[in-house]
Amino acid sequence: MKKVIKFFLVTISAAVLFTACSNEDNPVDPNDPGTGNGDPEIQIPKSLKIDSIVLWQFPTTKPNGDKWDYSVFPNSPTRRPDIYVDLTKSGNNSPVFTSDIREDAELENAYSYFAFNQPQTSNSGSLPYNVPINETYDVNVWDDDGLSADDWMGSVSISPSVEYKSDNATHLYKTITSGGIKIEIQGRWVY
Repeated sequence: MKKVIKFFLVTISAAVLFTACSNEDNPVDPNDPGTGNGDPEIQIPKSLKIDSIVLWQFPTTKPNGDKWDYSVFPNSPTRRPDIYVDLTKSGNNSPVFTSDIREDAELENAYSYFAFNQPQTSNSGSLPYNVPINETYDVNVWDDDGLSADDWMGSVSISPSVEYKSDNATHLYKTITSGGIKIEIQGRWVY
């Protein structure tokens, strides 16, 4: 009889111990989603939050070879472009962000760049800006010409769904080149 009682006590104790373990909570691996295999849950981002647009390269002259800005003095340093960028949904002409202007822009060496994250005016939108995962946006580079029409220098496109390549990634630093334009998009994935 003692053996039977011991057997029941051991069986009841084992049952209590096994039922006390939960598949949902794993204190050893907090990334375990409860499947028991320790693999973290794969999340799909909803958008890419663009924090900054960095210009690494732009054409030094217009397509016809002329300097960007007009001056009565042919060798004037003010013939360099006054650069700004805008962020626009592809197929739309209304920018969601227009940056401040960099007067007489010149990239002095391979390590020089312009980081754009400040708006041109209070009505120019702002960064960070959330680009939905399945949409494409364009970054246009412009030469500000004051009273006359600004000169378009080139553009690149960013498609978050194409750029998301690493499960549960947190940040994106993507360099995109098109024509004479080289831009780096700095951002964070939003889940």
